[in-house]
Amino acid sequence: MEINVTFHQGREPVAIMRPQGELNGSSFIEFSDKAHELYSNPARNLILDLSEVPSISSAGLVAIHRIALLYSGIPQNMVENFNLDFTHSDNARKHVKLLNPQPEVDKILQRAGLKLFFNVFQNLDSAIASF
Repeated sequence: MEINVTFHQGREPVAIMRPQGELNGSSFIEFSDKAHELYSNPARNLILDLSEVPSISSAGLVAIHRIALLYSGIPQNMVENFNLDFTHSDNARKHVKLLNPQPEVDKILQRAGLKLFFNVFQNLDSAIASF
């Protein structure tokens, strides 16, 4: 998986991750690690541009969930332990946005219930302005 990253300065700095390829068991660690690197950079606001992700597996959903917990301010050791008590943190919606999921990925996000916890945008400018 290739992951491109750009930064934009709105009211707050925003990192935009653009993964290219399937988000699955062979790529989810790289995906999660890149988000953690950006969080430590520090880019405390993140847009996940899913426009070039044709499919997502359960491992990919776990990666998005872990990223949301991290950006919610949950300590890293708790994120690694996948503590489900923090699954519904409203901070995830404040600091992580989804952009342009392809139709198949959008269906999977809907079925998994993740669209309830993330704002999904079709326009980059709108996503950046939402922070």
